[in-house]
Amino acid sequence: MSGLCQQIDPAMWSELLKNIDTVIFDADGVLWWGMDAILGSPELIEQVAAMVIGMACTLRLFNDDIVSPPAICVEVLQQMELTKPKVYVIGYQGLKDELGLSGFQYIGDGPDHFENYSETEFLYDVPLDPEVGAVIVGYDSHFNYVKLMKAANYLRDPKCLFITNNDDSTFRKPNQKFTIPKTAAIVVAVTTVVQREPLVVGKPHITTYNYIRAHWNIDPKRTLIVGDRCNTDIKFGVDHGMKTMLVLSGVHTLADVDKFRKEDRKDFLPDFYAGKLGDLL
Repeated sequence: MSGLCQQIDPAMWSELLKNIDTVIFDADGVLWWGMDAILGSPELIEQVAAMVIGMACTLRLFNDDIVSPPAICVEVLQQMELTKPKVYVIGYQGLKDELGLSGFQYIGDGPDHFENYSETEFLYDVPLDPEVGAVIVGYDSHFNYVKLMKAANYLRDPKCLFITNNDDSTFRKPNQKFTIPKTAAIVVAVTTVVQREPLVVGKPHITTYNYIRAHWNIDPKRTLIVGDRCNTDIKFGVDHGMKTMLVLSGVHTLADVDKFRKEDRKDFLPDFYAGKLGDLL
């Protein structure tokens, strides 16, 4: 079945779920786009929940139902044990909030401009916190040369952990003629300087799979992952023995699937596809 890329309809969907114990849904591009739910997605989630418990229900989503890269980053930090107590963060607010709620001290919040330093400081002695034991790199709209310099100098210490919450290259964009760089562009800048590879959290990497297995003990053969990116969501499923479904409401299209097939990227090819989750109602 792997890589079949068969269009699925409501009847096939219902039949498929008979052999599925767990469904993993990607969020942006699958359940919502920006601040808006994608048409039919809430109703489809309600339907899946009702089928699982065998009766009509009103879906209630709890934090424990959500797998997020910030939560995995926190667990990695807890398991690896920092040699120094603070975390230098190049990242967004959600990542910082998760660190704070878990008791980690972090620095690097907000803008950090060249104008904040004298020329001598900037070139020879940018102030560094001696208590930093980890650097986490995520998407940061304030990323600049100062932050790159600080990350690079913290990571001179081989005991300083180097983590990134994903390696997505671009954001899903409303304007197809405009490219919005994402985390990978920042990560590459840091790795180029420090000559170290980070531990990557997030799909398709095994850190996320291990986190899910540890918390939910899923059977991958009876698990379906639904996503909008072939190189992350679908690859995650293929690499770890799950069934896979691509929805076309996000990043990748059938033209992309055809391109990946010609490139013999079997790990990017889904078992099924649908236009959007609402098409399965």
